[in-house]
Amino acid sequence: MRYLIRAAAVGAVILATFGGAVAADVIAERKEVMKGNGGAMKAIKAAVEGGKTADAVAPAEKIAASLKTFPSLFPKGSGEGDTDAMPAIWTDWAEFEKAAANTSAAAEKLAMIAKGGDASATGDALKALGGTCGACHKPFRKPKT
Repeated sequence: MRYLIRAAAVGAVILATFGGAVAADVIAERKEVMKGNGGAMKAIKAAVEGGKTADAVAPAEKIAASLKTFPSLFPKGSGEGDTDAMPAIWTDWAEFEKAAANTSAAAEKLAMIAKGGDASATGDALKALGGTCGACHKPFRKPKT
């Protein structure tokens, strides 16, 4: 009996340590995705301001692709540690998935419009994309200080 208790305790420590490492990895991964999306938004803005809408296509497609799988980077238990993720992600999972899907769709739409070459319409699509970003950040990301 004593051996079983000791083995269970050692197993629990190993699992807790491994689980913490996995959570840290997924937090780092989602931060990288968002950093990449921020860079893509800057590239889109520069393309729109420079009148080169074709240059907005690839970064918009990058954002769209990254957000299709983005919710998978928020497994249960990854809300602790060095993260700006708010608990609402896990308590309102359906809304979180919907917000990510809306942003992905807005990025896809922006890419489609940018391919057409209309700078004004691309600028409007960029504003719409920014709105979907904010609609997700407000309820699901801690405010930046």
